[in-house]
Amino acid sequence: MKMNYRKILGSVALCVLALCMLTGCKASKKKVLSSTYYQELQQENEELEEEIERLKQEAEEEEGPSVDETRAADYLGKIARDTLVKLEVGYADNMEGSEFVEDEAAFSIATAIAARADLTTKYTPEEIEEKYGPGYEYILYDEDNAIYEIYVYEGDYVVFTDLPNNVYYAYNASALGEAFLHYTDGYPDSSLLHRLADAPLITDEDENCYENDTAVAAANLILKMDKTKSSKSKAEKYWQKHAKKKNLTTYEPDTVVYTFYHHGNTLILTIYDKFYSIENMNGNKTWYKATKADVKQLKAIFTDTVSEADAETESDGDSTTESESDSTTSHSSEILEESDPTASDENE
Repeated sequence: MKMNYRKILGSVALCVLALCMLTGCKASKKKVLSSTYYQELQQENEELEEEIERLKQEAEEEEGPSVDETRAADYLGKIARDTLVKLEVGYADNMEGSEFVEDEAAFSIATAIAARADLTTKYTPEEIEEKYGPGYEYILYDEDNAIYEIYVYEGDYVVFTDLPNNVYYAYNASALGEAFLHYTDGYPDSSLLHRLADAPLITDEDENCYENDTAVAAANLILKMDKTKSSKSKAEKYWQKHAKKKNLTTYEPDTVVYTFYHHGNTLILTIYDKFYSIENMNGNKTWYKATKADVKQLKAIFTDTVSEADAETESDGDSTTESESDSTTSHSSEILEESDPTASDENE
């Protein structure tokens, strides 16, 4: 590469020398400039200049990423692979009201922010704060006592305090703030299924974590399935009959529990065999009975999500780049209005 570069510079020097010799003759400048030989030299000089620029660009590409780019990649990679022990979530302009989270399932969302981070040149850190305000602040604590601070703005734009000159887009980065922080002015009244569909984060007893698209799918299926209101006592009677038919002393159906985090509150979906219950944020629980096929399909929404996530992790160990968006994260649920069933809820 260097030898070619020197040869080209030598050719350019010869061209310049030839031009100087021509201008040293008695011929007029006008004749020299209009001569065929001069035109050929000028064209050759332009071609050589283009070649030099091409070689420069290739040399820069061969040099690889800059020191700052390498440092940023290493930093984000460390967070993405890190093991957290605690997470603090708060409004950036008032961390006195922050919430400490020790749910390991939620930690995966925090580290995923770094894995999903895609550098954007659309805004500077100053511009993003001026456009969207202070937003959320996340503080990540790992097992080695390292601390990472992340500022999350509307539209899932993020700034890492250790990379203060960069703005990144990270899909669903705002989920932790939406899940664990109460609205400053209170959340408007809405139906139980709307609250389920709006949950930005779900966890289960196996420390799996689910995002809003899973919440929307579950809420829509519950809305559409053929179901009837039931109760805990009716469910227990059904299980007793089932045990007698099978000559069993007792019968306990397979049970899975999912906790939906909704703006500082929790809703709990418990799924059995032909029954499921939804515990509202006020502690009241509503029971439903449906077909085994529908209940099995409801369970599958969660199990399929875990299977897809595991497959994606195996096939793509590196972080994937998310497309950039200038709009706020919206939940495209089609949950229809239904009366809030909590009025006839049965407390256990």
